[in-house]
Amino acid sequence: MISSLLSRFEFSNRRALLLSAHKAAVYQWQRGRLGKAYLFDVTEDGRQHFVRYLSETAPAPFYLLLDVFEEEFRSETIPHVFGSDRAALIKRRQERLFSGTPYCHYELQGREGHGRRDDRILFSAVTNAGLISPWVELLHRHKIPLAGIHSIPLFGGAILKLIPAASANSLVVSLQSVSGLRQSFYQNTHLKFSRLVRMPRYGTAPYAPYIAAEAEKIRRYINSLRLTGENAALDVYFLAAGELLEELKQAHTETEAVHYHAVDLHALADPSYSAKARSTPFSDQFFVHNLLQQAPANRYARPADTRYFAMRRLRHIMLATALVVTVGSAIWSGLNLLSGLSYQQSSRSAQDKARFYQARDKIARERLPQTPVEPADLRRAVQLAAALREYKTTPLETVSLISKGLARFPEIILSDMQWAWSVNPNVPLSPGGNTAGVQAAATHGDAAPDETDYRLYQVSMVTAYVEPFDGDFRAAIALINEFAASLRGDESAYAVRILSLPLDISPASSLHGDVGATTESASFTMRIVVGINHAAQ
Repeated sequence: MISSLLSRFEFSNRRALLLSAHKAAVYQWQRGRLGKAYLFDVTEDGRQHFVRYLSETAPAPFYLLLDVFEEEFRSETIPHVFGSDRAALIKRRQERLFSGTPYCHYELQGREGHGRRDDRILFSAVTNAGLISPWVELLHRHKIPLAGIHSIPLFGGAILKLIPAASANSLVVSLQSVSGLRQSFYQNTHLKFSRLVRMPRYGTAPYAPYIAAEAEKIRRYINSLRLTGENAALDVYFLAAGELLEELKQAHTETEAVHYHAVDLHALADPSYSAKARSTPFSDQFFVHNLLQQAPANRYARPADTRYFAMRRLRHIMLATALVVTVGSAIWSGLNLLSGLSYQQSSRSAQDKARFYQARDKIARERLPQTPVEPADLRRAVQLAAALREYKTTPLETVSLISKGLARFPEIILSDMQWAWSVNPNVPLSPGGNTAGVQAAATHGDAAPDETDYRLYQVSMVTAYVEPFDGDFRAAIALINEFAASLRGDESAYAVRILSLPLDISPASSLHGDVGATTESASFTMRIVVGINHAAQ
């Protein structure tokens, strides 16, 4: 009884309650093995002891396994329909077959081979709900999760799959200490019917003859119903161990119609099966071991019965999701941290390289020879050259003409030059004007009014000044006229005209000034037109 329990137990996360009409046994699943069993009477006192057991143990989920006389099975056929039609049809059939019990279950077992090919359905139910309800209510009262309600006949199909080369027509005979002798008939692992027989107390009478007699009764019943078909043998499998197994082997003689197999539970069990359980002839622990190991889907329990198990599963899902999210976030954060450190290292490396090349550039600049031209002027010259390359010609001839004149007159300093090319030598140019606009207008303008041998003209507006200049305008004007005459004397010059002088000497102008004032320079403006015989490049 429960009085021998300690105040605290360390169990794994699954337990089984094997329930019969007179006894209830609790089995604990611990570290992949079946642990110690606790036995309770199916009475009010036994349930009180069970309550004490629940209060002293961790709330691990329960699997309820039944082996009772009040479980009935009916094989029926229904039309082959789907969805809500099938659900409604099955519900009506269950209410007709098993009214008054909420513990019903059905299994689809194939279709008929002829006619409408209706569905074969096995309906089962525990007709005495009062046998299950008190135990389920106790679990609910202590908020213990109930994973499902199963029965040994329905679970026997999974056990039959463990038997090597099991026959299509199989009668499985097993002996449970809490209930009695269970005989279940399966066709292709589908349960057809099952029968439970109460046995005398173990040790008070030999079991082998008793089991043989009951097996013969059920075999005759199967033959009377013609369930095995013509020329098909019936295979009877006795699940036992120890001395009882040897007695069963000697108690039967095989025939063509019936084959007897004494199956040792040791051979079916895996290495994790309890060594203590192997020493008994009963299969209680064998069924419980496989039930807890496989953890099958629920059969008889209602949704209200399994609500705490559903909440527990949802909690585990949430915890698993939280764990995955936490681990994923940690990994993502770690990757971002590593990436940030890598970027930081790359930034430092780039800064070091930048400082290194800046220092090298400074050293290289210091080693360069001094030039009279500032870097800004060089940049403007490069930009001007690039702009000139965008046009169809260059001011090479004009610059060459002016350069020759400046070489002969070093006192004249060039300060500004505007340039354009055109087929019209009289294209207007104004000081400070936009030469690009003038060039565009000239490019798309009319032909020159006078007939010459030149294909196009380079028109420039030159601004220069005389230096040194001591205030003698007469000498400056004479120098400017000589400079203009020198340019006109070049064969490439088409026209050279002085537009403005340092001093306006035209008859329409009036002279004025201050006797004591001095002028540092004498500037003038000149229009130069150069004729080009070759085509623009």
